[in-house]
Amino acid sequence: MKVLFVSHMATRSGAPLLLLWLLRWLMEHGQDIEPAVVLLSDGPLRPEFEALAPTVAWSQPLFQPLRERLATRLGRGTPTSPAGLLEAAIRRHKPDLIYLNTLVLGKHLKGLSTDPALPTCLSHVHELETTLATMSTPEAVARQLALSSEVVACAERVKQSLQAHHGLPLSRCTVIPEFVPFSAQDLVPTTEPVPPLEGNAADPLLRRLEVAVENGTFVFGFAGQAIARKGFDLFPQLVRECERVFAGTPFLAVWLGAAAAQEQVIVARRDLCLMQLEHRALLLPPMPTGISVIRRYAVHGLLSREDPYPVVALEAAVTAVPTVCFRSSGGIADFVADGCGVAVDYLDLRAFAAALHRLSADPESRRRLGERSRAKVFRESSIDVVAPQLLASMERAMAAGARRG
Repeated sequence: MKVLFVSHMATRSGAPLLLLWLLRWLMEHGQDIEPAVVLLSDGPLRPEFEALAPTVAWSQPLFQPLRERLATRLGRGTPTSPAGLLEAAIRRHKPDLIYLNTLVLGKHLKGLSTDPALPTCLSHVHELETTLATMSTPEAVARQLALSSEVVACAERVKQSLQAHHGLPLSRCTVIPEFVPFSAQDLVPTTEPVPPLEGNAADPLLRRLEVAVENGTFVFGFAGQAIARKGFDLFPQLVRECERVFAGTPFLAVWLGAAAAQEQVIVARRDLCLMQLEHRALLLPPMPTGISVIRRYAVHGLLSREDPYPVVALEAAVTAVPTVCFRSSGGIADFVADGCGVAVDYLDLRAFAAALHRLSADPESRRRLGERSRAKVFRESSIDVVAPQLLASMERAMAAGARRG
């Protein structure tokens, strides 16, 4: 089966990483798949995709000579848009299946929607409605869904949202949870000491984290883009609430993924300074792998206003670190509701701080929640569990496409 995998970007974030992990698993397990990859925005994951399959990535050219623009219009030049890159890849690879890794790709499919020879498509949906409203349009979403013989949602809430907002029949959508790239044999006893952060001993920010852990300070943290949807703007306010609730008991609040030059991060650092709380917070930049930092948290926090099924919470669960989140934040609230964490009322930062304080004072509850979350993630969200389900969905899409043809 020739499959063209399409990602909207190549950043070290949820959906692109999941696609990379899936492709790697398919290759390592000898599946009968001939893959190719299209990245509709270039990024740091491109070399890793290139190591697995023929890969093309879109980078916006600063200038294109007139001769090249004319050649492109005649079909003989370099594509001048992400849509053109995708169309060229379809012509080149002639796939049996197009695996659309997010539901924000419809704007790039306009030229394909009237092509009777278009291969069958599968859409893997990792978005709730706010993300779709900011990154796509109802028309583009409808276009992509209409082209998809199979639709996979990463959580039940995503499936219900597709039905409520876009009229997708529930029977057309299969729920397959997000996953982590670990197998049962990767389990490490939680009683083993946490290894040092290799190669980063000289980094003063990471050293500060290590010192806090060594001193027994209660460390809780977050990981993700420093954006409003992830609730980064709430971080300084939460630190202030924790300062009140913890009443002098030392703690350190960490955010991994806060690029120093980003406007939101500069503002947050200023807020912390004006509140005289810099000593309670640590803003770490994005890193190639975050799990080595996350496993140093006593508790993982999720301030997201909307997050379908954040992989970072699953990564925390792998290391038996429980999550605190908002009840209405998305699919992860269902995960923690099963005795794997704590959910508080939406945007109630005082309740969030109180939950963190309770867990700081009750290591046995932390251990119990962490072990339950760990067992659940390996039971339901290990790549060895989820990847075969996604492979089956690809095969269903192929069968549906054959019947349509």
